[in-house]
Formats: sequence, C-alpha cells, structure tokens
Amino acid sequence: MPEAVIGLREDGIIHVSFTSGTEITVEVQMKLLEVYNNIAGFQKRKFVFEGGEFVSISKDAMDNAFKIEDEAPLGITAVVIRNLAQKLIAEFYYKVRKPKQPYKVFTDFDKAIAWLHEQEL
Repeated sequence: MPEAVIGLREDGIIHVSFTSGTEITVEVQMKLLEVYNNIAGFQKRKFVFEGGEFVSISKDAMDNAFKIEDEAPLGITAVVIRNLAQKLIAEFYYKVRKPKQPYKVFTDFDKAIAWLHEQEL
C-alpha cells in the first residue's frame, strides 16, 4: 500500500514505516487494520511504528483508533518519532486516548526494539 511499508521482522515484531506525506484517515486506517490482522493472524503482536516527514493523522482517524482498538492485533506498541510534530501527535494520542495495551514513544529505533524484546505479550 502506498501509505506504508509493513513487514514481519525475523524477531516476530511487525514493523510499520509510514511514507512521507501520508495522512492517516479512517479509510487508510481501515486498510491498515486489514493488513495488520492478515500479517498477525488476528493474534496480539508487538509493533514498531515509524513515520517519514509530514505524516499526520486526521481527528476522525484518531477517534476511530480508540473505537477499533479491540479489533487490532497491537499487543505492545513502540512509536519511533523523528521530529516535534510526530512527538506531539504520539503524546497527544497517549494522553487523550490512552491505549489499553503497553505503548511507549522513542527517538531511537534500536532502543524501541530493545524495549519490545523486554516486554511480555
């Protein structure tokens, strides 16, 4: 899909890298949910997310993320941020719509992966 590159790493972590300039809308989000569930086999998994420049999420998609949380296979989530805008989005989501599953924001990809390895599903 043009909005993101999604793959299953050898260590079992699902890696989602959003394409620069992507706006995550409800429509995009629902396509992502389908891909995530296909890769995860509808089982909770560890995820690492990172985004290129100018990735954003619509207010409707942010609200929808909370609604579809139980359908998503996100068991433990690490979000790697690259700039202040991404940090604000990630922190806002965590504070306003606190996820049911463990969720942590990082500025270093390797530290995010190390944290995921330490976590139990």
